[in-house]
Amino acid sequence: MTDVQDAHPEPVIVAAFGSVGEAEVAQAKLRAFEIESVIVDNDGGGVIPVDGDGAIELEVRAVDGEAAIEILADTQP
Repeated sequence: MTDVQDAHPEPVIVAAFGSVGEAEVAQAKLRAFEIESVIVDNDGGGVIPVDGDGAIELEVRAVDGEAAIEILADTQP
């Protein structure tokens, strides 16, 4: 790994949701704990999502991954 990769590791997915609204609630919860996150909508190029397919992912910095998962443990559908 290069120094740049060490300084900026890939984000990790800490949760997946069926709707953007659910992801936004989880994101707000992480924000309350001062953990930055990004909502990634993997909509499959506009394909209609199937209920529960978890197309909406919430990503955080790798260093915050474990804490975020713990915080969101009761938020998962």
